[in-house]
Amino acid sequence: MQRLLKLKKVLKNSILATSVENFKGIRAGTAKYRHLTEDEIQILEKNGNRSESWDKVMVEGDFDANRIIRSSFMGEVYLPKFFGTLLLPGDVSFPTGIYDSLVHNCFIENALVHKVAMLSNILVRSSAVIQNVGSIISSGKISYMIGNSMHVGNEMGGRKVAVFPEITMELVEAQLFHKPDPEVAAAFDEQLKAYREETAFPFGVVGKGAVVCNANIIRNSWIGAHARIEGAEKIRNSVVLSSLEEPSHVYDSVILENSNVQKAVTIHTGAEVQGSVLMSRTTVACKAIVKSSIIAPCCHIEEGEVNSSYVGPMTQMHHHSLLIAALWPEGCGNLGYGANVGSNHTGRMPDQEVMPGQGMFFGLGVNIKFPANYRESPFTLIATGLTTLPQRVKFPFSLIRPGDPQLVGVAPRLNEIVPGWNYARNAYALDRNLYKYSLRGKGIVPATFYSIFSPDTVRYVYDAYQRLQVSAIRDIYTKEHIDGLGENFMRERIRQQAIKTYQEYMERYALEQIITLVVNDANLQAQPVKELRRMATNDANKDVMRVVALPETFDDLLKRYRQLEKDWYERVTHGLDKDNERGRQIFDDYDDAHPIDKGFTEWEKARVEEKLRRLNSIVKTNKPE
Repeated sequence: MQRLLKLKKVLKNSILATSVENFKGIRAGTAKYRHLTEDEIQILEKNGNRSESWDKVMVEGDFDANRIIRSSFMGEVYLPKFFGTLLLPGDVSFPTGIYDSLVHNCFIENALVHKVAMLSNILVRSSAVIQNVGSIISSGKISYMIGNSMHVGNEMGGRKVAVFPEITMELVEAQLFHKPDPEVAAAFDEQLKAYREETAFPFGVVGKGAVVCNANIIRNSWIGAHARIEGAEKIRNSVVLSSLEEPSHVYDSVILENSNVQKAVTIHTGAEVQGSVLMSRTTVACKAIVKSSIIAPCCHIEEGEVNSSYVGPMTQMHHHSLLIAALWPEGCGNLGYGANVGSNHTGRMPDQEVMPGQGMFFGLGVNIKFPANYRESPFTLIATGLTTLPQRVKFPFSLIRPGDPQLVGVAPRLNEIVPGWNYARNAYALDRNLYKYSLRGKGIVPATFYSIFSPDTVRYVYDAYQRLQVSAIRDIYTKEHIDGLGENFMRERIRQQAIKTYQEYMERYALEQIITLVVNDANLQAQPVKELRRMATNDANKDVMRVVALPETFDDLLKRYRQLEKDWYERVTHGLDKDNERGRQIFDDYDDAHPIDKGFTEWEKARVEEKLRRLNSIVKTNKPE
């Protein structure tokens, strides 16, 4: 039932539904329009205009016939008074009106239509600019992809998602990962069907303040308010949602077909988007290809190809790379140049898929063979040039690197896994990513979503820690000895290091829970540490809180928390210093050419200062009067 309530809430605030209601009001108000006068027809014809029947051209009172020049009219056309000027691209001011265009069966408000070869069945809202366009045409009732089924992951159709323009991540994931009972599924489909019928529209739309210029073909599409469409090659059967506060931009040879584009999306420079959903603040650019995919908010895809995938928020593909049949709901990942996450055919049918974990980094030139499941290995790094075998890996913060074919008793095909490496040895990269996420996701994706201490990540770390407790010590471990290693081996010394890393991670998490509890209620300082542990424990974290060893006194707990945070900060700064030191050894002018990343250093400093402020507030209230 929750998914039905969420769907109802989203549809209740639908921009499309509101616009359809507004149009009904416009049509109901046609009584204010009148026929052209003989004088107005003479002026129009003198200015080079033609019509198959001027009787079908209706105008508002005080209509200015001189605002229409060298244009042709067919079918029923409703025209406004026309007044004022609008800005064309390049800040060129031009009076509203219709110039050098062919108009067929349109409602036009106070807008500018200039050099449009064919404008047919379009509602043009006030302050819109349509200039130098081949054709903007709509035919029949347009459903705007509402209720259409997409298949992501398994390309053979095993995972179906019913989409619509305003769909959210919650509604996508509810359909992908939570199978409802038949009655709920039928009610869900019925709601979408009713919404589809409600918003079925006999016109295409160019919204208020939108700019559509230098485009070739626009068919059966909805261009939202204040959107900017410049130099697009083709837009067909698509919705581009937009607003004054969150305008969408589509420009420079883009092809957009059978797709839903949400607010503040940018598509440019030869990108191709087909049969997809792009959620808010996503960018697809530089000849990137997105097909049959759902891209969550704040993603950035350049040059690469995404096909039959659900890509979670803030995922980045800045270079030529491939992602096929991926289910990546937690996102926050990155694909390096040449990364091939797309071996879903396996020599037979394209019926395999990959599930990356949150914050995964696929290095340069990697080859990820399908099927593969890394969802329980968030913030894992696949080293450059690696080929991984079909596998399920269940160790967070791992590094997967080339194996050693000389190892006795280990198959040469196995790579080596270092669980916890990214947390123990790569703190700078983790915190810098958190800084970038905070900028990209601001106002849309909450910080709790991408925290390295999210409930899911904490649970995965605990599970991995438990599986590392072995009954028999060996030099080398494989999946036969420890579940979750996948097609990789692990050395004994790495196992011991991983246990310590996961222990520290869980301790830091547990102390953070207790400190937060006390900050919110200073009177709790008088409670024994055992009682504070009990109060900070919930159903989601009880296993972690149970295994962490805590100091006996609250003062010692504060000292230990301060030490852990200090150690983490030193790891972050050490990582930055290490990069700088290596650069100085290689380039004489390294410091001149590589300025300090002030944005990150200030963010990291503010993060630490906030931790200290919280501790100081506790210490002050703990002092006797």
